[in-house]
Amino acid sequence: MTVATKIGDITVTIDVNHPVIPVGLGVPGLFIKGDTQKDQVYSSLDALAADYAEGTDIYKVASAYYAQPNAGTTIEVITYTASTTDANTKSTTGGISAAAAAYFFSVWHFAVVIGDNNADQLELSNYIEEQNFKFLVAEFTTPDAAKAYTNKRTINLIHKATTDNFPVAFLGRVANQTVGSVTWKGKGDLVGVETDDLSYPEYAAIEAAHGICYVVKGKKAVSSNGWTASGDWIDVLHGSDWVKVNIESALQDLLNTQDKITFDDLGFAQLQAVVEKVLSTAYANGIIAYNATTKAADYSVTADKYADLSVEDIKNRQYNGIHWSYTPADAVHGMKVGGTLDFPY
Repeated sequence: MTVATKIGDITVTIDVNHPVIPVGLGVPGLFIKGDTQKDQVYSSLDALAADYAEGTDIYKVASAYYAQPNAGTTIEVITYTASTTDANTKSTTGGISAAAAAYFFSVWHFAVVIGDNNADQLELSNYIEEQNFKFLVAEFTTPDAAKAYTNKRTINLIHKATTDNFPVAFLGRVANQTVGSVTWKGKGDLVGVETDDLSYPEYAAIEAAHGICYVVKGKKAVSSNGWTASGDWIDVLHGSDWVKVNIESALQDLLNTQDKITFDDLGFAQLQAVVEKVLSTAYANGIIAYNATTKAADYSVTADKYADLSVEDIKNRQYNGIHWSYTPADAVHGMKVGGTLDFPY
């Protein structure tokens, strides 16, 4: 597995324990095949138009994104090259995963592959899955066409009209809202996106495949669900990304701004307090659940004492003693309502 590595002193890992079913983390990354691997971040459609003329695929997609009611200001374009394998060394260069690795810690968080490049899209899906961070948003005309895409970090949109940029419209509607404050199911007002007129069997097939379509429920067009291809909830995974990034950032900022964090229980308490503050914010934002028993946020943070550390870690000034966990907050996605008729006779 090729792991994307970031320069820094803090590494946060998340182990998901079942049963569970200052960073926006909503920027689209538009992957397009070209002659030279590169990336560029744009802060407006006008800025992007200087490089991609009106009428190009990138411009059309970016225009659809910026047309949405909650779109952010930032969009990133990543150009990847075709992969080639040296006949003598058998080494491979180029390819979409190489570009993703090169720019993995840039601002994009939701990848969208531009053009009819199914093999490249599947490769990117698998690469993002290996990192267990960020997302791919893919679009298919039928659930059968999405059968190869089952990864937890891939969002499968099923849509008959593939020319109205459903993926970036969906991102513009939801991805830049405060992480934890929104579920991805039931989101409407997608500017320029047609609704699909589906029979119930067609709709049920999409649900069974953990796809998301854009259909009318009641009197409003909305996203049919809020899950990834594996059935995991997008908001839960997005929340775990937010927690990871913000803990890393807060701890790195502490190391960068303090003259010294003492390697003792007092210093460790400082580190613990930073993590607790991030988790407290995550609870306030709706990422972490409320515990009805304790009547408080359902998370915990502990810090190992100096006496419990190994000689090797003390020698290397490496503290690995912060441990934290939380229960993700849920959201109501459906209801069965029971009632009683009381007859007067």
